[in-house]
Parts: sequence; C-alpha cells; structure tokens
Amino acid sequence: MKTSCTHHKECLQVIQRILDKEATSAEEAQFLANKDQCLPCQEGYNLEQSLKNAIKTKCSVSCPSDLFTRIEAKLFLVLILISILIPLFC
Repeated sequence: MKTSCTHHKECLQVIQRILDKEATSAEEAQFLANKDQCLPCQEGYNLEQSLKNAIKTKCSVSCPSDLFTRIEAKLFLVLILISILIPLFC
C-alpha cells in the first residue's frame, strides 16, 4: 500500500465530487479502485465521509444553507492544508 500520494490534491477534489454525487461513474470507479492501494486516499475519503455525515446529522433543517456552505468550504481548505503539511513533517 502506498503511504504517499503524488496527486492527493486532485484525489481530494474527486472525493468531494463523489460524496456530493457529482462525480462521473468512471471517476468514482477509478478512485475507488485506487483508494484501496493508497493510504492517504483512504484516510482522506474516510475523513471527508465522516465530516459530511457529522455535519448532516448535526445540522437540522433550520441550519442556514449559506452557513453550511461556508463551513464545508473551510473544512475542505483545512483538509488540503493538512494533506500538504503532513508529508512535510513525516
């Protein structure tokens, strides 16, 4: 299993599209096949999925949609920063 991903930024974008149901079936199939061989992609996928589920369960119908969008965007930026910084310190 790979412990580093040379195209992790692109993988994070595909993860977002998959979880948002915006990815093509080919994109999803290719990523899911690669995910089992790449630890950073597995961790990124699991983290994004957990965050999305947590946000979905914690936010009720009364949660303003613009707030949800801003939080989601900030979390995505944090994940990108983490994916960049972790390889520098490991």
